[in-house]
Amino acid sequence: MKEKLKNFCKSIGIEYVGIASPGPYLELQKILEDRINKGFYTGFEEKELKKRIYPEITMPDVKSIIVCLFPYYVGYSNDTNISNYTYARDYHLIVKEKLINIGEFLRENIEGFNYMAFVDTGPLVDRYLAYLAGLGFWGINTHIINDKYGSYVFIGYLMVDYEFEFDTPHDRTCIQCGSCIRNCPGGAILGGFEIDPRRCVSYLTQKKGELSEEEKGCIRNNGHSVFGCDICQKVCPHNMNKEHTNMEEFKKDLIYKLNYDELNSISNKEFKRRYGDRAFSWRGRTIIVRNFEYLMDDK
Repeated sequence: MKEKLKNFCKSIGIEYVGIASPGPYLELQKILEDRINKGFYTGFEEKELKKRIYPEITMPDVKSIIVCLFPYYVGYSNDTNISNYTYARDYHLIVKEKLINIGEFLRENIEGFNYMAFVDTGPLVDRYLAYLAGLGFWGINTHIINDKYGSYVFIGYLMVDYEFEFDTPHDRTCIQCGSCIRNCPGGAILGGFEIDPRRCVSYLTQKKGELSEEEKGCIRNNGHSVFGCDICQKVCPHNMNKEHTNMEEFKKDLIYKLNYDELNSISNKEFKRRYGDRAFSWRGRTIIVRNFEYLMDDK
């Protein structure tokens, strides 16, 4: 059945699929408890720690986790002010559709089959799942790095009640050159495969409310981005000369740059009408306008 699964995934454009065990992830639990004790969390994470360690809390009859990578890299524009993962249509929509396709294919081929599909907003730690499923190795910036596509990948997974053969994690890491540490505009990458997400510019450009002067400084250090930050990926040697995505969905209808005058002059409703199918829209117009103004205040 695993071979059938992989062949079906290839037929819908998914090159990398692996199987992770359903836990419990006790090694991860120690790491997460340490992060929580240090205050290294943002509120975007699943709030109930046990749900991140024990998949059966979410799906009692889970027997395997199917993990898929969705490469999105299309190159960088020389004139952009948003992260390149937001150039195309919202990845949540694209990835969720693919995962449901997988789930329904398996339902047709396995009697009584059940699944739950998640992309980015599920209870489990998707990068850890991708590591367990052998789809990539850890970078010191805590990204998962794939040999073909680097760290320019989205991760989606399905909890399923069918026992597939589990895959084996990579036994290597990034080369730990330190380039991401030296170049991080927020000083968020601490080394030792640890980050302080509260200083990550990608997080700060999405954080609600008025930011502190220190937080504003992190955004200004990036220099141009009003949503997201790609610097640790841009400077990573594992990301040099990587292939562009094979997935047509991430090559179409690209938006590289947002305009302050436009966003400042339209209503929130009009913003959603124009950009509601984009990943940068989820936090709303006001926060992006705020980020523009932080950057303008610096000039």
